[in-house]
Order: sequence, then C-alpha cells, then structure tokens
Amino acid sequence: MLRIVLIILGVLGVISLVIAGAFGAFLWKFTPHIPEASYGEPADRTEARLQDLDYLRRMPEADKSFSDDELITFNALIDDLEARASTMTEAEFVMGVSAAGAVTENGHSGVSMSGTMNRLNSLPVRFYWFDDGLHIVRARAEHADLIGMRVVTYGGVAPEALYPQMDAFFGGNDAFLRQNSASFFAAPASLHAAGLVAVPDEVTLDLVGLDGEVSTETLPVETEPTGFFGAQRNAVSRPYRTEDDSGHDWRFLDPAMTQATWFGRYPEQALWSDTLERGGAYWRMRNVFGNEDTPLPGWLDDQAAALRDDPAEYLVLDLRANEGGDYTRAMQVARNIGELITQNGRVYVLTDGDTFSAGIVTAFYALHGAGERAVLVGAPMGDDMQFWAEGGGTPMRLPNSDIRVYVSTGYHDWENGCSDWSRCFWINTLFGVAVGQVEVDLPAALTFADYARGIDTGMEAIFAAEAERQGHQATE
Repeated sequence: MLRIVLIILGVLGVISLVIAGAFGAFLWKFTPHIPEASYGEPADRTEARLQDLDYLRRMPEADKSFSDDELITFNALIDDLEARASTMTEAEFVMGVSAAGAVTENGHSGVSMSGTMNRLNSLPVRFYWFDDGLHIVRARAEHADLIGMRVVTYGGVAPEALYPQMDAFFGGNDAFLRQNSASFFAAPASLHAAGLVAVPDEVTLDLVGLDGEVSTETLPVETEPTGFFGAQRNAVSRPYRTEDDSGHDWRFLDPAMTQATWFGRYPEQALWSDTLERGGAYWRMRNVFGNEDTPLPGWLDDQAAALRDDPAEYLVLDLRANEGGDYTRAMQVARNIGELITQNGRVYVLTDGDTFSAGIVTAFYALHGAGERAVLVGAPMGDDMQFWAEGGGTPMRLPNSDIRVYVSTGYHDWENGCSDWSRCFWINTLFGVAVGQVEVDLPAALTFADYARGIDTGMEAIFAAEAERQGHQATE
C-alpha cells in the first residue's frame, strides 16, 4: 500500500514539475524582456536624443514582430535620426521615433499615442471621424460655434487625403489609423513634422455646416496645450480631465442627446446589459476585464446563466470602443454564445474602428461560437485577422524623453488558426479558433447628424433586421 502511495505521489510530482515547467516557459517566452537603459547624465539635448535613439535601437530585443526587412528599415530610420539629432525640432524628433516604432505596421507595437501627442502643440478644437467625414466635436468656448462643422480642407488638403499619409507613424490597419488620426489633426506640429502641412503653429480650415453654410477659419495653437484627447465615439460628448485641468472653458456636444444612444449611455460604465424588444438581449463591453467592482468573468457568467434558462431570440454583443484587455476572461462564454439564443435566433456582434486587441478576439470567438447565426454589424474593426500582441502592457521608456514604446511578443491568426508554436501565442494554439475571412455583414454608417440627434445607427440596423426576420418567421 505504501508503495502505491509513493508511486502516486511520484507521478503527481512529475506532473506538477511538467506543468510548472510549461508555465515557466510560457512566461519566459511571452513576457517582454525590456532591456535596461544604462546611460550617464547627457551633456546636452543632442546627447540626450542620441542616448534615446541608442536605446530605441534595442526595441527588437523585446519586440518579436520584426521581419528581416523591417529590421533593416528600422535601423536605417534610426541612423537618419541620429544624423539629425542636433537639428531636429521636438516635433520632428517625436514623429521620427514614432515612424521607427511603427515599422512593423503592428497596432500593438510602437510609440504610445497619448505620450506622443502630449508633447506636441494643440489647437483649441478637437476632431472625430464620422462616416461622412472629419468633424469638429469639441472646442474652447470662443470657438464653440464651430462644433459640428465638417472639415472640407485642412491646410488646403482634404483630410481624407491626409490621414493615409500618417500611416508611416502609426501601426494597425486603415480603420484604426483613420479613427485615431483625429488626434494628429488636433496637433498641427505633428503634421508639419511629417511634411504634410506648411506651418506647425496654425492651420486654416475650410468648413461646412449641416445647413450647407461654408466658412474658412484660421486657428492658432494654444499657448499652453490642453493635452491628449482620445477619439472614441462614446467619449466625445463628455469632458476630459486634461480639459478640466487646463483652466479653459471647453464645450462639446450635448450629452443629453449623445447619451441617448446605446453606446453613449452610462459613459463611465464599462459593462452594461439590458433587454430588448422582440425577445432580445443586449450586452455592452467597453473592455475585456471589467473593473474592480464588476469583474468581467462573473458578470458574463451571470448574463449567460440567465439566457441558458431562457434563450434570447437575438443577442447583441456591443464591442464598439472596446479597447481590449484579457480575452481569456470572455473566451468561454463567447465560444459557446450560440447556446444562449433560440434555434433560429441571431447573435449580432457590433464593432467599429475602436474595437481593438482583446475586443477583436472576443468578436472572433462570438462569430465562431454562433456560426451561421452570427451577424457582424457596424464598421470594420481596428486590426486585421493576423496581428502581433501580448506585450503585457510594459513599455520601453526612452531614458531622457520618457517616450513610451510598446512591444509585442505573440502572434495571432484568427483567419486560419495559429499553430506555429515558435511564434504563435500558445493560448491561441491550444484554444483558438479559425473563423475564416471576416467582413461586416450589416454595415451601419454613423453620420455626424445622426450622432448629434442621439441616433444609434448600429442598433437601428439590428432592430430593422430583427423586425424583418421575425416577421418572415411569423408568416411561414
């Protein structure tokens, strides 16, 4: 008997060692190994920049997304920056570092946008992209009459022609670039450093209002920049702390209207659910971790339990403006989401260009889990079917400028599945799904006029589709 016990304990010990070893290998492989920045006190600005660039050159030690050709381009860009270190403006240096960090065209790698934009100047207005163009969505009080105007030209060039040229400074796909380029438009120094506008400290805008009235405004930059404004549709109608702290009176769209939309309601609340007409259920997830008061796994389990007992005719999973998080917290429910609707029901996955990272992965799991009963609604997501991620949120920090540079360690392929253990994120290899090529099934364009009137075009499209579907069922 003792021998049997010893054998069992020995086997359990071996299993424990194997599990511990595998877990250790997983952590070692996918935890970014951020190189140490060991530099003396720089003698001047030029030496400070050279130290920063020398440290930036070590980015591929931590970031695994570089191809051989991209590595050559990366080093060539840093060579050029080092040669111009003594003559560059601050904006040219910041944008040069951004270009080097964006060489891999990977949305998870590269320079932090907030850290970049806070170093540059800013106009007394802010912008946001709608389907009908770039609009001014907030402004200092003295320019409040410009709110809602569409930008026809920015420095003499149509913004639709300008934003693709910012691709060299920003990773990710076109949807992500377009959405986030609104922040660059608020800082003309960034566009000037990129060679896209003539002067860095003012811009002339040709504008048109909803009533067709045309005007031209020349706006100088603020003496003290207010700071970064994240361009997400759920946030453009509420104040930011940087605006409150600036000492200026900032105006924005009437929150009573924009918060009437499904995406705008309860703007501080990451997770929210409700019932819908015609037997529907609604889940909104602003991120994939929840918050301290409401962790996502428990919240999702509660939502799913209710629908297992009483399946919905249709379920809306609203992932618009979902910044990401830890997709394993939503994986199990999303993979089995088809169990939560009736046999002929639908799962509507609602996305936009702000749907990113773990938000995208959650969408893929839900689309796979619902199969032929899944409908992708809204607009394309902020990354492609293949991308690098898993940097752990720990950036490199350039030692003198403190510019944050994020890195990626694990590859994702949600179109074909990810089976290459040498570079795929191992959780994907074990538990991932292959969803094929994904395109929006039910486009739902959002114009500024709809947004300002509190119309949620994504939800309206779903309600119309359900009315038609259930109407057909009733007549069969």
